[in-house]
Amino acid sequence: MDLTCNENFSNSCTAERDAAIFDDSRVMNNLLNDEVFSIPSCDYFQTVQNDIQPFMRKVVTTWMLEVCEEQMCEDQVLPLAVNIMDRFLCVCVIKKQQLQLLGATCLLLASKMRTTNFLPIDLLCAYTDYSVSYKHILNWELLVLSKLDWNASAVTGFDYIDQVIERFPWGAENGLLRSHARTLVSICYTEPSLIQTAPSVIAASCLCSAVRGLKLPSTNQAISDICGILNVNPSSIEYLVTVIDDAVAKVSTAKTGTKPAQGYECPQYGQPETPTEVEVIYF
Repeated sequence: MDLTCNENFSNSCTAERDAAIFDDSRVMNNLLNDEVFSIPSCDYFQTVQNDIQPFMRKVVTTWMLEVCEEQMCEDQVLPLAVNIMDRFLCVCVIKKQQLQLLGATCLLLASKMRTTNFLPIDLLCAYTDYSVSYKHILNWELLVLSKLDWNASAVTGFDYIDQVIERFPWGAENGLLRSHARTLVSICYTEPSLIQTAPSVIAASCLCSAVRGLKLPSTNQAISDICGILNVNPSSIEYLVTVIDDAVAKVSTAKTGTKPAQGYECPQYGQPETPTEVEVIYF
């Protein structure tokens, strides 16, 4: 009996286009109908949290993004992790010293839901420079889930990217369009000003920004198709496209080692750390 395996693994394997997903309008309709339940219910900086400031969220979510990049997580992990964190902060008051612990816990939850290989707790502890323990993350995993009524699933901007690209001919004009749009979605989820922005609007803005940046031959048609299928007013995303471009510029500036952009990192806190009082929680 010949048991030789002739499969070629020299190139990465990707799933073929699934017509049941991309040719059925009900999929997009369900995403648009369900996304309202995924949007954080309030601006918790103003109404819930007394100790958390927008720049602190920026620092921690940027740290979360870097963890995902280093561990080569699936692109959908970060948006869901940040969404879980935002929804939790809408219902539970914490201290600023507990924010990185919350971020690590949300990364654990999101990686369990959106990937087959979730981020190990020991690894997340190492990324916090061991300022949080294995037990802390385990306890907070239950805390976060209980505060969200065990509903950790959510529609994110990432979920729309393939749905839109696969439905129009211009989606194949540039092989970089998908990766650029996904990268922009991840960056958007680190921006405090976009906490209550609908996922469909984030996706539309990121796709339009990517289309313009790559200068697709069908740029105008693509923007029209994107706004049409996502029920977004083209004029309403112009501001968000500007926000995205500014955010990308900040990230580029930070990675090149030049002077950090204002609001990107606070010198008072620097690298986010979590002191020993992480177990103190206000209900």
